[in-house]
Amino acid sequence: MERRKKKSFFKILKPFLFLVPVYFLLITFKYIPFGMAFVKSLFNWNGANMNEFIGLKNYAEAFGDKMFLNSILRAGIVTIVQVIIVVTVPLLAAELLYAVKSSRKQYVIRTAFTFPMVVPGVVVILLWKWILAGDTGVLNNFLNMVGLGNLAKPWLGSSGTALGSILAIGFPWIGMAMMGGMQFLIYFGAIQGIPKDYFEASQLDGANIVQRFLKVDLPMLASQLKLMITLAIINSLQIFDSIFILTKGGPGQSTMVPAVYMYEQGFTYRRMGYCSALGVVLFMLILILTAFNNKFLKNTEAAD
Repeated sequence: MERRKKKSFFKILKPFLFLVPVYFLLITFKYIPFGMAFVKSLFNWNGANMNEFIGLKNYAEAFGDKMFLNSILRAGIVTIVQVIIVVTVPLLAAELLYAVKSSRKQYVIRTAFTFPMVVPGVVVILLWKWILAGDTGVLNNFLNMVGLGNLAKPWLGSSGTALGSILAIGFPWIGMAMMGGMQFLIYFGAIQGIPKDYFEASQLDGANIVQRFLKVDLPMLASQLKLMITLAIINSLQIFDSIFILTKGGPGQSTMVPAVYMYEQGFTYRRMGYCSALGVVLFMLILILTAFNNKFLKNTEAAD
């Protein structure tokens, strides 16, 4: 009897043992560094020999730092634009692809849309840097060629156009992994998973394609939309690589976002303690927005 209990206990425990390596890596490379960052945010720490406890002074400075607060506002603009992008263009592309009746044509189009996802993100960013370059850029040369040279600008070199140019990277935002490739695939898979009976019932009721989209597709895609909006919020507030490679926060401070500002404070000015405090503030902001999104956006089960 006792042996049987031990065998049953091991059988229950066995699946959890496979999670041990995952949690070990999470704790080692996620939770411990975050805990250390929170602790170091209470210090005047330069990453080397200076390590003076100053309490909440870094946080007080952060909430009075106009440059940091402005960077959050710019990240908010990026977030709004990215949320609009992920709930429109990839979803529209998925709907149009689903309307293609031939499975072979669907496969070809889907492959064409998602093939750019294998291109490294840095390569995509550098390619757009070449497109948007002021004198030798593809976009300005094209405008000159078609007689619209008066519209040519130093897209990344002007404070009025730099942020908008960065937000336009990846247009039309369908196939690039950093923009819409994943969203497109998730939406398309979710549409394929909608029971055909729903579509047949909407046809019998005389619903047109717009009505079917609003009454059938959107409610059934609620969970996917909720996930994509959450990821868009997180990724937008943490945006770093494209802005750092293209403008480094310039010209002036026109494209300065929290992640780039944190990097500048930590690695340029050696204010690692202050950088840690900024990271904790950004984490709390992302946590609040994510919780708000999860609370007020319904998922598919709630929408049924």
